[in-house]
This record gives sequence, C-alpha cells and structure tokens, in this order.
Amino acid sequence: MQIHQQRAERGNLERLVRSITEGSADGIEQATILGLWRSARHDPANTVLDASNGVRLITSGWVGWVRYADDGQRLIFLFLMPGDFIVPGLFEPGCCDVVTLTPLRTVDASPLMQEGATTTPKSAAMIARSGRDYRLLLVDHLTRLTNGSTTRSVAHLLNEFFERSVRAGWCENGRFSLPIGQRVLARSLGRSTVQINKIINKFQTDGLLRVGYDWVEVLQPDALRTAAGITHSARGRSPVSAGL
Repeated sequence: MQIHQQRAERGNLERLVRSITEGSADGIEQATILGLWRSARHDPANTVLDASNGVRLITSGWVGWVRYADDGQRLIFLFLMPGDFIVPGLFEPGCCDVVTLTPLRTVDASPLMQEGATTTPKSAAMIARSGRDYRLLLVDHLTRLTNGSTTRSVAHLLNEFFERSVRAGWCENGRFSLPIGQRVLARSLGRSTVQINKIINKFQTDGLLRVGYDWVEVLQPDALRTAAGITHSARGRSPVSAGL
C-alpha cells in the first residue's frame, strides 16, 4: 500500500472509531481499530466477495447482497456501506452473493473479536449485533417492494442511507455519499430508472434534497421522513414505517 493510501485508510478508520465506539473507546480499543489498516484489501467494482472468509470492516465503497432471478437479473436486497461489517454466515451459502457495487476497501476485523474481545468490547458487540441489524434492514426492504407507492419507497430508502451515514460518521451537514447511481436504486426497488429520476427531481424541486454526481444532501430530514411514512426510529435500529 502506498503512503498516501495508508494515510487515507487511517483517516477512514479514525472516523469509524468514533462511530463504532460512540466516541468513548479506551486507548487499547482505539489503537486496535486504527491498526487494522495494515490488513487493508482493495477489490474493484463488480467483484463477488468470499463472505465466508472472516469478518471484514468496510472503510470505503459500497457492496450489495445480491440474489439472481431466473432471467439472470441481479436483485439487490441489502446494501452495505462504510462502517458496516461483512459478516460470515449471514445467509445460507449458495443462496446469494456479496458483490462490490463500487471499488471497495476493507480491513480484517477479526482482531476485534479475539480472546473474548476483552480489549475491544464495543467493537465486538457491534459485530455481534450486525446480523440482527441487517435482518431488520431486510424486513424494511421487503416492505418497500410491496408497499405500492414508488414515492414512499424511494424516500424510505434514501432516508435509510441518510440515517446510516449519520450513525457511521460519514454525513457532514446533511450530505452523504451515494456512489451507486439511480439505475442501481431502480433495480433494488423493482422500479424503472425513469420513475426514480422523476421522484428524486420532485424531491429536489420541493426542497427536500440536493443531489450531486455521487452525493445527496438532505435539506429537510423531517420532510423526507414524512414522505417515507416513517413514524419513529431508534438509534441503531431499523426505522418503523407507517403504511409500508
């Protein structure tokens, strides 16, 4: 790894230290997380990852849990982003794949779980509950597919990305990275790209969002949540939605 890549990786891990430990890591846990940069691995976009090869922490880029339809179409049912863990055994082997949606960088997170995780308790607890959290997100996604309202589904998915980015420390002044494009959003929701484009443009016209090439800025979080039909959410939990 080049020196500039090492610095970037350490910077990403410093950001993740604050989100993983909620800003209260002791010196040992913080040093352990920051030291993970030595195990950094880069995978290009559209790479199928071996999800059984230990726990990995995403430091940059996005991946999707994917199942293939009979006609070969790729169905994305769960998105992972920086700050998320790729956890082995989340789904039955052979039923789906983990595919990089953008260039991806991960680090080996297994040191955070060694020897009972007595030195990294916050990180180990976050890894342990990852499966539960992802399954809650999967339930949300299933309701988006069946709710019938494209506007509500798009708002709900964008709000999910926004809230997860805030928790992971990757959102600044309402702006978060969205490097996957409207075609991927359309495929994940079972809608057309034209539908997604029209709705996002309407959200911009209504002043809810501002959208760039690979980012979204949420200008009115409460209005976006209302458009999504969300009644409330709790930190670290999947949102609860009305009418989804």
